[in-house]
Amino acid sequence: MNTTEKGNRLEDKLYDYLLDQFKRNELVFDIYPANCCTVRKKPNYYCRDREADVNFDVVVEVRRQGGADPHVYVVFECKNHQRSVEDRNLRVFSDQVRSVFGQAAKPLVVISSRLQSGAESFTKNRGIGIVKFDENGIDVVVDRAVGAWPENRFIQNQIFTGNRKPKTLKFAACINGRYFGSLDQMLRSFESSSTDEQADNTDQTASYVAFLPDIKIQDAAQNALSLISYSCGEVDVEQICRVLNLKLAYSERTLQDADGDTILGSANFGNRSIEINQHGNRHRERFTVAHEIGHFVLRHDKYLRSEYIVEQDIYEEVKKDEAFNYERLEYQANLFASMLLLPEAQFLEAVAALRNKFETYGRAFGYIFVDDQPCNYLPYNRMLAELSDQFGTSKQAIEIKLKRANLLTDHRSRRQQNHSLGQVLSHLRNPFGSQ
Repeated sequence: MNTTEKGNRLEDKLYDYLLDQFKRNELVFDIYPANCCTVRKKPNYYCRDREADVNFDVVVEVRRQGGADPHVYVVFECKNHQRSVEDRNLRVFSDQVRSVFGQAAKPLVVISSRLQSGAESFTKNRGIGIVKFDENGIDVVVDRAVGAWPENRFIQNQIFTGNRKPKTLKFAACINGRYFGSLDQMLRSFESSSTDEQADNTDQTASYVAFLPDIKIQDAAQNALSLISYSCGEVDVEQICRVLNLKLAYSERTLQDADGDTILGSANFGNRSIEINQHGNRHRERFTVAHEIGHFVLRHDKYLRSEYIVEQDIYEEVKKDEAFNYERLEYQANLFASMLLLPEAQFLEAVAALRNKFETYGRAFGYIFVDDQPCNYLPYNRMLAELSDQFGTSKQAIEIKLKRANLLTDHRSRRQQNHSLGQVLSHLRNPFGSQ
């Protein structure tokens, strides 16, 4: 696919996204009703400098209530380049926008991948905003009452390359040094007063996603299990979806996010649906379903319209204050999934029985003991295998559960003591595969 074809595809996807916002009456949320807006693809406008018509990729025309002519034009130029956008192309775009619309336009260049940080200076000096759009990304719900704004650092990392690779948003924008995590937040800024601008541009802390203690998440998992009268064995996640009126579908598509990471599954909170991308790993698919159920049960629809899960999300255990909001959401969904697939009472009962069966205890070394000696490692591994068969989860997931519950003393030389959840998972190439 050449550069022009890529640009056209990005343009089509952006147009569909804007049109969808329009249909939901959210295009200019909190400013103007949708009937005051028109979304146009490849519209022609007369250019004084050229004395001829020019067209732009996508334009949103905004009219005041009762007004005949638009008073703001939001002009999108799509550049589906892998690394950077050439300065000369931006100059041409900027000059054309100024010639056609004067000061009434908001020019925005749309990219699909992150830029080198040096591109920020040029676009800022020319008054051009940068938008990163990913059709498979997280779609943010912006609600002043909840205050679910993405942090500025999170959005900056979406657009410009850096040391940290965050989960991809569907829409992220940078305009004159200000960062926006949703379309409606950006459009609202065009009409805000200078006071509002200063308030909206403060660097947000990670305090908007509510902290949930582990016991609350465990209670939520137990409530979900009670809906299907769970008693023992493998948890029927598909039945839980049916009881919760969640539409569960499986797909053999291979989808990737903007950074090339494989998307395991996704959730859409508007139509209450979950889609799992199958890759021949039943344990990972079950964990992905449970993870997405967690987002619904824990009411993450307060923050998101849609979300997706990639393999790195399974590693997420971030609880510290500097964590991004979305890392906190992934941690909560992961913990819920573990508690749903490995119910506390039934899991501990099964562990106790198999501990005695395989004699995996060390009288002076804790409830369950393992080291590198075959007489200890082999029965321990057989115990994990039986638990895996019984609950339909991977041996690694079970081992992590044991470590979290402080039930396992691990003296194997190839592993350090006191692994965190994320460290254990990241050590494994395929964390939820069978072994």
